[in-house]
Amino acid sequence: MKIITIVGIRKSGKTSTVTALIEAIRRRGKRVGTCKTVFCPTFSMDTSTSNTARHRRAGSELVCARARFETTFLYPEALPLSRILEAYRDCDYVLLEGDYAAPVPRIVCAHQAEDALPRMNSRTLAFAGRISQKPEIELPLPRYNALEDADALLDYIDQKIPDIQPCALLDEPLPPVAGVTDDGFCQCGCHHNEKKQEKDTLQVFVGGDEITLTAAQRAAILALLKEDVDAE
Repeated sequence: MKIITIVGIRKSGKTSTVTALIEAIRRRGKRVGTCKTVFCPTFSMDTSTSNTARHRRAGSELVCARARFETTFLYPEALPLSRILEAYRDCDYVLLEGDYAAPVPRIVCAHQAEDALPRMNSRTLAFAGRISQKPEIELPLPRYNALEDADALLDYIDQKIPDIQPCALLDEPLPPVAGVTDDGFCQCGCHHNEKKQEKDTLQVFVGGDEITLTAAQRAAILALLKEDVDAE
């Protein structure tokens, strides 16, 4: 199993690099798995009003949601990387997107040198993403445009990365990168919306009972109220 993490500033081409590598790996008849790190403190695969959330609140230590074409396991904790990778044992490659803490080889996606160089570490192999389309920028390591030649990047990965198996050493996180705001930091902007959410607080009561609204319902009602105010 070859494990590599693809990191970088927002909108720098991380996901595009990951998907291009996935396609290149599959063309070679190899198996690949991916793991996306999400920094948002409010993010959850489950909603607070779902049946699976009720199972978890009641004390179930492992919850599974099984649909016709998908199976999702919900653990009530953030699992260590070595335990997560146990599920990938049959994969030839595992691509981690956005995991700065993983002590594994790294590809840095960036826009400019100023957001590329701070994200380097001793495990960095190459640069990719948008900066790969700017040959005028000097970089200390090779750059690859995965959208145009993912096979070249994959060949480079094969040359540089040995096969390893999940082990406890993978659970020793790297220290945060000084001055890098997206290193373990929410990028969705929810922390900027706290005041706006307080201003737009909306409670709906029917027969004296408060009704829980979905995000779509809440947005629709607020939009209607705003239309009424504008009309006045």
